[in-house]
Amino acid sequence: MSRIVRFTAALSICAGTLSAQEPPRPPRPARAPVAPAPTPVAVPSGWSMDGAFMDPVWRADIEREASRAARAGAEAARAGLDAARIAMTIDRDAIRANVAALAPMVEMSALAAVDGVMNLSGLSVARSRGYRTEAPEPWAQADPADSLYREARKALSSDAYRKAADMFNQIWRRYPNSTYTPDAYYWQAFALQRLGGDQNIGEALATLETQAQKFPKAATRGDAAALRARMEGVLARRGDQAMASTLMGRAESTTRDGCPRANDDERIDALNAVTQMDADKAMPILKKVLARREACTQQLRRTAVWLVASRKQPEAAEILMNVAKTDPDKEVREQAVFWMANVPTDEATGMLIDLARRGDDLDLRKRAVYALSRSKQPRAATTLREIALDGNSPVELRGEAMQWYLSGAGRSADENMAFLKDMYGKADEQQLKTRVLSQIASRRTEESREFLVAIAINQRESMDVRRMAVSVIGSNSMWAEARVKSTLTGQSVATTNGNTAAALATTVAQLTTIYEKSPDLEIRRQVLSSLGSMRDNAGIDKLIDVARNEKNLELRKAAVSMLTRTKDPRALALLQEIIDR
Repeated sequence: MSRIVRFTAALSICAGTLSAQEPPRPPRPARAPVAPAPTPVAVPSGWSMDGAFMDPVWRADIEREASRAARAGAEAARAGLDAARIAMTIDRDAIRANVAALAPMVEMSALAAVDGVMNLSGLSVARSRGYRTEAPEPWAQADPADSLYREARKALSSDAYRKAADMFNQIWRRYPNSTYTPDAYYWQAFALQRLGGDQNIGEALATLETQAQKFPKAATRGDAAALRARMEGVLARRGDQAMASTLMGRAESTTRDGCPRANDDERIDALNAVTQMDADKAMPILKKVLARREACTQQLRRTAVWLVASRKQPEAAEILMNVAKTDPDKEVREQAVFWMANVPTDEATGMLIDLARRGDDLDLRKRAVYALSRSKQPRAATTLREIALDGNSPVELRGEAMQWYLSGAGRSADENMAFLKDMYGKADEQQLKTRVLSQIASRRTEESREFLVAIAINQRESMDVRRMAVSVIGSNSMWAEARVKSTLTGQSVATTNGNTAAALATTVAQLTTIYEKSPDLEIRRQVLSSLGSMRDNAGIDKLIDVARNEKNLELRKAAVSMLTRTKDPRALALLQEIIDR
């Protein structure tokens, strides 16, 4: 036994005596970077924040996408955690390589979670064009109208809209100088609108007009404009010809030269209202809006893109594709591609496939790939698979095509695993291979573990990929808490302690296989590190064996170093044995 190993063991025992309560800690894991959230898609103010103005079929489409995005966000979080666990067991260079490889997957999932009108909490609408539905907490206790405001707010939150409207009316009539007065007009109008009926809506519109005249700078003026647009649209659809003519005139003004006012663009609201009234009359107006190119009309064009898609008319796909290819604004182009997935025609799918396969704008091709993942047509999924396997496609595009292909339904776990193996075999770039490997690891099956073992001992693979494979296999929570399906409930439930022990034993056996079959010192060190990091000291027996019998001094020292991090009596006994020799 080497003097160096005995000396190391002695130092370890001394250190353990002085500080038995806290073993050495592994380095702090690196954080996988997450991309900033993109700008939400512009949605017209005809929607309230609770979606009350939405076509039920359209709402179902959006809610389904929101749910899908939430799942993608959860996968992103798991990917980030796995990156951190991997980073704890490998050196700085490997941390950098692995996190860099995982970051695009996290970024893409984060993008999906906020794409369009979705976020992780469910359905959301661009706040700048919505209107408030909940009055703020009281903020002026010394104000003479404070108690009245509190009661009015309570009535509003209890859906007692008639009482709330009367009480907000009292605030501005009895206390014209109150700090609550400017916004009381809005909340009275909101309560009247919720009551419904032409008379109440007419009174609400008059109340908002009074607010505009007396308090043009009130905090709720933006909300008031959106609320007014919704009520005017309701009246027009109920047969108010004067209101319909007014709205049509405002919508027509969107096709004329000149820029709208920055903070009070009524034309966007008019576009939405006319589209809700008569889609056939609205479509020519929308096409004219999309043909505009003034720098100040991006918001109008973004709204028009959504409105064209929402009507789902036969010509919608052609209009949106033309926008995607010709509009000078990047967001307008990307949103046109995003919403094309909601046009249920073969033509729209064909256009998306063409855009995903060709073009110089990589971001636009990524959007097309994501839009294809939302399509229900079989050839959309086939295209995603083909792009992922195409060695001539950009690496980033292939990675995203893989991600969205795997997120689709209708394929078995075996089919997805076969696809991943095929893709790994056709991946030449380090970044893509690591990304595929991460997906294989996330399968968490015996087949995926065997694949990782084969990668780890394959000397034709790069050292970074092999080390990552070892780290993923040995990750504490990757396999030990495997879940099984209950035969009684059909639900996924945690394994018993016996199953956990069996999973840990299998992991140790596979790490041992890698250690014995790999001639590379770096890989064998990585195995020892993974064994030392396993939960419940599951890898300690193998570490003891290496510390006793390994011929290579460096590996014996590495095993002893791992053993010093545990309070296990077997480790302490071995250290004492080494010293005694």
